[in-house]
Amino acid sequence: MKYNITCIPWVESILKKEIEKFGYKITETRDRIVTFEWDLLALARLNIWSRVGNKVYLELSEWYVNNFDDLFDLVAKIDWKYYINENSPIIVNWVSVKSSLESIPAIQKTTKKAIVTKITGVKDKFLNEDDTLPVNDILVMIFDNKAKILLDTTWEALHKRWYRVGQHEAPIKESLAAALVLLSGWNFRDNFYDLFCGSWTIPIEAALIAKNIAPGLIWRRYAFENFSWYPESYYNEAIEEAKQKVITWKTYNIFASDIDEYSIESAIVNAKNANVDDIIKFEIKWVESYLGSRNLEWTLVSNPPYWLRLNPRDLQNIYKNISTILKNNPNLNWWIITSNLEFDSLINLSNWKKRKLYNWNELCYFYKKVK
Repeated sequence: MKYNITCIPWVESILKKEIEKFGYKITETRDRIVTFEWDLLALARLNIWSRVGNKVYLELSEWYVNNFDDLFDLVAKIDWKYYINENSPIIVNWVSVKSSLESIPAIQKTTKKAIVTKITGVKDKFLNEDDTLPVNDILVMIFDNKAKILLDTTWEALHKRWYRVGQHEAPIKESLAAALVLLSGWNFRDNFYDLFCGSWTIPIEAALIAKNIAPGLIWRRYAFENFSWYPESYYNEAIEEAKQKVITWKTYNIFASDIDEYSIESAIVNAKNANVDDIIKFEIKWVESYLGSRNLEWTLVSNPPYWLRLNPRDLQNIYKNISTILKNNPNLNWWIITSNLEFDSLINLSNWKKRKLYNWNELCYFYKKVK
């Protein structure tokens, strides 16, 4: 079986490591997508375990398409009666890059027509779709006139961890927060800090990684659970395997602080939902409280406030405080993510390295203090 997992830009290398950890064979890596081959058990495993992936797609067919007749023939070769339950709604999404096929409606119409023709045996016939049944999400992905026909096995995107009960006004996507923790190189022995934990996500994802809790163990449903052809035993095996790998015998020190009382109250509830409230200490605390600290050796990952997304604050003062804390604590492994394009002018850029990332559709930079 061949699978395609999507992700946010610039974290493909992390996604590859997740896949390779299971011993799966990676066959291709593109912008925001990694392809690998393995058996059907891998379908459940990666949906349950991926921290930075967005959706897991089963590849049903692949070949070159130079026109819409080629696309129709490629789609019609698939045994849709096997993959799709009778009368289930069908939605066709698309990605087309450097392709002769650029018309969105035409790609969707041709694909849907080929699926219906294969199922009914009659051209130009409509399916009697039952809106009460689970939707089958088909993705047509075309790069350089080579098309892949993909079946969504995930349903709602994997970054939705389902531990959120409240919404902060500037949330970081869970998959991005996990990527930040993994990129920071936190060794689990040192204290982990987030001094601006308003969206809660970074410390909770750090705790999930430390305890080796698969994101899929936090309640959620998957599209593949509705596939009549997918053995339920594979899902049960993957879930039990994930439960056995949770680390319960180690202790960790994760500290998260913010000045907003509501954010901290919501964070505590979310940490309980994620089963990590035992290793995170939340505090209502100003960043100025750390100005007197010396010789700290934490790993610190934070998303400081900035005026484009939140209420106006004294940015100069906030970043002056950050610089003071860093100066007083040269051994701090400090990382900052921000979409504030003025951040370069607020710091001594020669002391930092930065990496491009995206939070939702917003361009951000992840800064690492190097000296």
